[in-house]
Amino acid sequence: MMGELSGYKFNPVGTMQGVLQPQQPNLIPLSPAPNNLTVWRASTPWQTVRSMLGLVLVCFFIAQIAVFIAAGFIDGDLNGTLGPMEPAYTFVGGLCLSPLLALFFYLRRPSLTHTVHAYPQAGGGQLHALAGGNVVRSPVPTVIQHHLFRSTAPLEMPRPKHLWLLFVVGVGGSTVCLLPLMLAGPTLGSVLLALLVVLPAWLIGFATPVFAWWSITSRHMGINIARRDAEWMLVAGMLSTVPAIIINSVLTPVLITPFGLDATAVGTLGEGIVLFVSAPVGEELCKGLAVLALSRLILSPKHGFYVGSTVGLGFALLENAQYIFMALLGEYSSVTYLFTAVLRGISSIPGHAMWTGLTGYALGCWLQRKKGQNAAGERSYLSEKANANWILYDKNGTPVSMSSWSTVPSDRMVRLLMRHQGHAWPMPTNLGVGLGLAMLGHALWNGSSWGVSMLLSDSESGLAIALQLAWLIVMVVALWVCILRCLPTIVLGSATGKSRS
Repeated sequence: MMGELSGYKFNPVGTMQGVLQPQQPNLIPLSPAPNNLTVWRASTPWQTVRSMLGLVLVCFFIAQIAVFIAAGFIDGDLNGTLGPMEPAYTFVGGLCLSPLLALFFYLRRPSLTHTVHAYPQAGGGQLHALAGGNVVRSPVPTVIQHHLFRSTAPLEMPRPKHLWLLFVVGVGGSTVCLLPLMLAGPTLGSVLLALLVVLPAWLIGFATPVFAWWSITSRHMGINIARRDAEWMLVAGMLSTVPAIIINSVLTPVLITPFGLDATAVGTLGEGIVLFVSAPVGEELCKGLAVLALSRLILSPKHGFYVGSTVGLGFALLENAQYIFMALLGEYSSVTYLFTAVLRGISSIPGHAMWTGLTGYALGCWLQRKKGQNAAGERSYLSEKANANWILYDKNGTPVSMSSWSTVPSDRMVRLLMRHQGHAWPMPTNLGVGLGLAMLGHALWNGSSWGVSMLLSDSESGLAIALQLAWLIVMVVALWVCILRCLPTIVLGSATGKSRS
């Protein structure tokens, strides 16, 4: 863009070209974005991971403070009985919560895209002023249009293998770095090494497997989704942990204490009721309400499963942060961290996605019956405000391979599920049945683990430890059998053809 000064026009190196009349730029107002607008944007597959990682830290503290506020209303002395009310807890908790809520809404503010288009046209201008003080100059007469609209850029995720590699290397390296503290005790070197590695270990341990599973479902199920809508699914899952924690930590102890049960006593029936009754019912209800709040994004049963599974992953993201945090604070932090991160990465995290996915699938069936037709494919992206086709390019300006987003499952997903199609299970089409199955699966997972640990609690032999590990393996295998029996019905039942390579 060339500058102008006192009627003289200069080229970029400052050579005077002659005396000219100052050219007045044409003020171009914003106009609505047309349909099928094509927008180019740099590909940033790790941006979603970074933004969600920052948000989960905010939601983590919001959830902890929210429990403190609720306890001030219900059980001020935290002894498991109703009352007394402690207004000071609520007041202090509200003061601490306010900046976190402000930060949350700031991080989730609407994302806007500004596009400027120049069209050659005889009689057009060469100097155009835009809102905000920007000026566009073109070498030939042009007509300028510019639009400001909510960003509906497609969801991008890093490749699953990259995330799993980060998980394996990060967890393995962190475990090795924490070993000196466990074996040699708190020496200067072991403590410094542990302090250096504890934060990366926590972030990698709780977040990487969640994003890896999310990348698999997003890349291979044949779901077109705008990035902002997908992020709201994960955020809804994180926010659903707030009422779930209040139910498990405050309400349930108050309800069972009159019956002589103590929810905080390890190895008692009170603890068991929290694990296999309160947690499955309360958590699945809270996640189900989160899925219902996102019902505008559910265009078919398959979309319902995707929304539900993503909400479940968001819930697991915040829950996993708590478990990994406690594992790092344990006496044998190296071993407990490794065991907790791996076990939850291959079991509890996909389990949460599967259980809530059942609720979402059933809700999708109900919405489909209500609408009388399958609306999938009517819009390029699952967003009411989508009005642009996005082309993503790499740092060299070359369009990336995922610029074309398919609405059918990937070839790899189809090949995998075709091997299990003959054993596929029918999926729940009734919302009550879907939610009930989600609660049942969750209760069996928690209850069987607690029951086996209680049966073997009096034995500290190697055989007892081996039996507990064997039961964990049985549960993991059973979970994956269920997943592979359900996915053919969910994914292949919605497929209309082969995916684009």
